[in-house]
Amino acid sequence: MRKIIVLILLFTSLNSIGQKSELNISIDERIETLYSVAFLNDYFLINEHENLYKKEIRENLQSLKNHKAIQLFDSLSKNYNFSYFRTVEWVLQFSDFPKFKKIKEKVDNYETVPKAKKNLLENFRKELIKFNQDTLFQSYLSEIKPINQKVISQVKESETISELPTYLEKFYGKKLNSYNLILSPLLHSGGFNSEIINQNGEKEVYALIGPNGEIDFMPYFDKNYLETDLILHEFGHSFVNPLMEKHDKEIESLKSKYFTEKLEKYAKYQGYSEWKFVFNELLLRATTIKIAEKNFGKEKANELLEYEKSIGFGLVENILEILKEYDQNRNKYTDFYKFYPTLIERMK
Repeated sequence: MRKIIVLILLFTSLNSIGQKSELNISIDERIETLYSVAFLNDYFLINEHENLYKKEIRENLQSLKNHKAIQLFDSLSKNYNFSYFRTVEWVLQFSDFPKFKKIKEKVDNYETVPKAKKNLLENFRKELIKFNQDTLFQSYLSEIKPINQKVISQVKESETISELPTYLEKFYGKKLNSYNLILSPLLHSGGFNSEIINQNGEKEVYALIGPNGEIDFMPYFDKNYLETDLILHEFGHSFVNPLMEKHDKEIESLKSKYFTEKLEKYAKYQGYSEWKFVFNELLLRATTIKIAEKNFGKEKANELLEYEKSIGFGLVENILEILKEYDQNRNKYTDFYKFYPTLIERMK
């Protein structure tokens, strides 16, 4: 009996390894409620493209511009660092509206806002529920529902988007528990990575992406922009970030050699100030280029590299040279975790 149980467990394990990881694609009401508040607050991370969502908000939700949820968001974002990925990471910990009750935890130990201001965050949660349940906003959600479906359908038309988890897993030699792509029509032309621990103790990984354009006022997520770069980059954080935390001392030892005044200036312009985060971002951009090269061709990889060099991230090219050793020795380095110490040594 014991042998049978062992064999069943082994078969289940082997079967799960062979299973193709699924990419879940959605537009999330929690994120859209938050970003509707942000839009009415003239938040700096709203995208610059005109679209039907913005038109609906301007025409029908102006009376909500003085809502307390917007006042609290203004205070939290401007005074207490409630911005960038912290806002969406916070929202993803809660159940759907109308309850919007905390049911999950974020992975890291960083405070979303200072402990002394947690009461403001709780007040904001309550006001966000009221904002979501307002009759005008519910009408807005009904109006945009068919638009949401069209946006999602446009992205799903691609035959390769479902292959992205496989591309990531082959390169990094690891699997993630889940791949959740959230399209956000109001988000800036870029994205965030978020990791949330669910009620079962499992890590849920999210990539939140904003459109890079519009066609006939419909938010447009260009395949070239979405698949060959941004999704690979955002999910890539979940493979690379744990290594940054594990090897932070070794990364620090590279600072005097690489973190020049020039690189520091360019990095700050991109939103990174601390060396370990700058290094992590440079590495992630290099691995993204490698994955793009393997699956979309050399021309695309060169295009991505030229962009990195144009924004002052020329060090990416040096890292790409070192990554050739990883490519050529996958029998030795079965996953990126095993190669990481070698990468650090080569950079020294």
